Amino acid sequence: MSPRRAAPFVLAWILLAGASAFVPAAPAEEQEVGLYDYAMNELDGKETNLSAYKGKVLVVEFFATWCPPCRKDLPAVTALAPKYPPEKVAFIAVSADAVSKTVEKVPAFVREAEIKVPVLLGGGIFIDKFAGIDKRGGREVTLPQTYVFSGEGEILMRLIGDQKSKAKILSEELDRILREARPAGAAP
Repeated sequence: MSPRRAAPFVLAWILLAGASAFVPAAPAEEQEVGLYDYAMNELDGKETNLSAYKGKVLVVEFFATWCPPCRKDLPAVTALAPKYPPEKVAFIAVSADAVSKTVEKVPAFVREAEIKVPVLLGGGIFIDKFAGIDKRGGREVTLPQTYVFSGEGEILMRLIGDQKSKAKILSEELDRILREARPAGAAP
């Protein structure tokens, strides 16, 4: 290749090499946000986050009023809450309705389903991060979804969609987590 024809390639290589040496920090809104840092709203409109649940195993059930499988899944999952010590395991429900025009239906839906755990309205970034599924052509929200997080906010389990045995699977996993967390020699 003649030097004259190689010049554009050399220039491109120099520009690419120089560009890779400087990588600007991501804007604040694009930086990784921890589980406990996302801002959400309670049903009364008060802003909150999940920091009160640090140190506990946290079960989060994602649902929406417009999701037919959620009508069975949400009550089945949250009905497990009384089985576990609240100082060790917390259950919450996060509605994806906050990102749609159905948000006003959430309080009635929660009353109808007799949900006794805290219910929060998840913002778009939170819902996309945890209830978003990569599909051909982009991401879409898939509901219901159930997560189990460690006391440090790490994902221990994720169940996608409604499943006949979801409550049983979840209960077995929570029992295992609590058993393994028990100090050696402690009574069962």
